[in-house]
Amino acid sequence: MHLVMTLLSLSPPTDHPARPVDRHLVTDVIWATATPTDRLEHVYARPAEGRLDIALFLLAAGAEEAASTGTRIIRRALSGAPVLAGWSTAPRASP
Repeated sequence: MHLVMTLLSLSPPTDHPARPVDRHLVTDVIWATATPTDRLEHVYARPAEGRLDIALFLLAAGAEEAASTGTRIIRRALSGAPVLAGWSTAPRASP
């Protein structure tokens, strides 16, 4: 296992694109959504123009496994947290 970073972006709902969300709250939601089997080690969220960029650090065999696990965690967060209702996700390229 290796500590692997995977990057995703969250976009606000198209009907409320300017609706702000606190990055610390999103980080807390992600932690609350992750399970021990996800092997999440660290979360970092940063606001950007029209989106919220998320970096997840996971224990994984490689980048593909980390990206798959990260996507599952974020999907659970989006479907379970009212504060993220209508938000969507997409993978990001490395900075």
